[in-house]
Amino acid sequence: MEKGILRKTHDHKLAFVLSSVLLIIILSIMLSNDYDILNSTAEAQTLGNNTVGASPSNNGLDISELFTKVEGSVVQVTDPNTPGLLGPRLGSGFVYDSEGHIITNNHVVAGGNGDLDVTFLDGNVYNAKLVGADPYADLAVLKVEGVPKDKLVPLPLGNSSSLKIGQPVAAVGNPFGLSGSLTEGIVSGLGRSLPSSEPQEPTNPQLDIPLLPESPTFSIPDIIQTDAAINPGNSGGPLLNTRGEVIGINSAIFSTTGAYSGVGFAISSNMIKKVVPSLITTGSYTHPYIGITGIDVTPDIAKAMGLQEARGFLITDVTAEGPAAKAGIRGGDLLTDINGRQLELGGDVIVKIDNKTVRKIDDVLTYLERERQVGDTVQLTVLRDGQLQQIPLTLTARPSSSQPQQPQQLAQSPNQPSLGITGIDVTPNIAKAMGLQEARGFLITGIIAGGPSDKAGIRGGYIVDNFNGTEIELGGDVVVKIDNKTVANINDILTYLNSQRKVGDTVQLTVLRDGQLQQIPVTLVASSSLPEFANPESPLQQPDKSLPPPSPSEPPDNDKFSGNLYDECVKLAGKETCDLLFRR
Repeated sequence: MEKGILRKTHDHKLAFVLSSVLLIIILSIMLSNDYDILNSTAEAQTLGNNTVGASPSNNGLDISELFTKVEGSVVQVTDPNTPGLLGPRLGSGFVYDSEGHIITNNHVVAGGNGDLDVTFLDGNVYNAKLVGADPYADLAVLKVEGVPKDKLVPLPLGNSSSLKIGQPVAAVGNPFGLSGSLTEGIVSGLGRSLPSSEPQEPTNPQLDIPLLPESPTFSIPDIIQTDAAINPGNSGGPLLNTRGEVIGINSAIFSTTGAYSGVGFAISSNMIKKVVPSLITTGSYTHPYIGITGIDVTPDIAKAMGLQEARGFLITDVTAEGPAAKAGIRGGDLLTDINGRQLELGGDVIVKIDNKTVRKIDDVLTYLERERQVGDTVQLTVLRDGQLQQIPLTLTARPSSSQPQQPQQLAQSPNQPSLGITGIDVTPNIAKAMGLQEARGFLITGIIAGGPSDKAGIRGGYIVDNFNGTEIELGGDVVVKIDNKTVANINDILTYLNSQRKVGDTVQLTVLRDGQLQQIPVTLVASSSLPEFANPESPLQQPDKSLPPPSPSEPPDNDKFSGNLYDECVKLAGKETCDLLFRR
């Protein structure tokens, strides 16, 4: 009996111990689950805090808190020197530092005299001066004077390279002149290229924001695309993440109406970080430059060239004396019709840059802006004649695309080889007026009667148009190549003729005529043999050859020779050329 009682007591103790152990295990599991639940809740809250309109936390702000945090740092930029029916042209900007530097877009301030007005949200207006501008990044820096220090609250710059598609963003600015406006949306695309021009024509003289597409002379890489509403007047304002950091500066919209249509573009904050310090210290920024033009490889191009896959960037032109030309990069030499468009095939296809895969030109431009600077040497992997080759190339500074606005003759002395033409470098305005896709090449405005180009059938201009007070004859051939050397401007032609060709040589001109590329051989003659040198009163030959020759019965008039005719020549061809023609 006693043994039975002891056995039962032992069993009860054993059961109690086992129950206790089991309870501890259960509690441990529950606590572990609770910890996981807490972690999941915290993660959910963190994700939620990255959503515009979420509850405030250390990681993000709700939409009203975001606006309250940044509103005092976003300004309106006005150019009082561009009056119009709706008032002066305006855009947006934001405070960069406590020294009074304001960041905006180059196209907001381009074309003015550098004297601007900056208006803070409280309505106070301050004078500002343009410190520096960069059309290649569409960025400009102003400096305001007399602003109380407590109003100069800089907005922090975020890391645009960490952005992801779908991340919430907000835009603050002055759309349609409505100051202190905020819109929200998401990052809808990354790594875009933004066509731009120098100088940029305002889409609206009062509310300046460029519309896409334009006729570009270059592209700005690493662009952020957003569906946050951006409208004219938003240009130069910040694109913000939910921590109130600037991850971009609103610059352009894609629209068929001139207003918001769901696609806006912003210059990345990483571009701002590279360019703005240089604008403040030197007034400018030098971008790395390769010196090529071309087209992304499409399935049709790949098929025509016998490529296995449609990727890479096909080089059609290499800029004379540029980095690519010096490195031995090849442009196209075979005119081919691709879906009704004349393209020059046969050039190198870039497939890698410094071991980074190149699918399209955007990959090259983005890499150069993010990772490289002027003076660096990059390794291009190109596909040439079916074989991969690696070619080192040293980057130089991108040359200015500013163009002269007076027609010039392609000869500098009587004994130099001449084509017998006059013309002007193609500017963005001229390209737009002629419906050209790019602002490059040399527009032929006049042809010397009886000269080599006249005999070869080259065409001059016949449509008179006015550009900034200068009358230019449009409609003529546009020279884009000479003997497979790319022609960006008159200097490319002069340099090639004077250094590599002589009188009597035949050169192959590639001209753009009526939207089509044509190759026309022209035999060079000495400048002194042209009627323009032998008789300065000889007219330039027009396409319809309808201009009457001077009357043979009218004797030469020395006063007219040195007076009125010279003045007319200066108006048409510029003083430097006319001094040469008239022996002055």
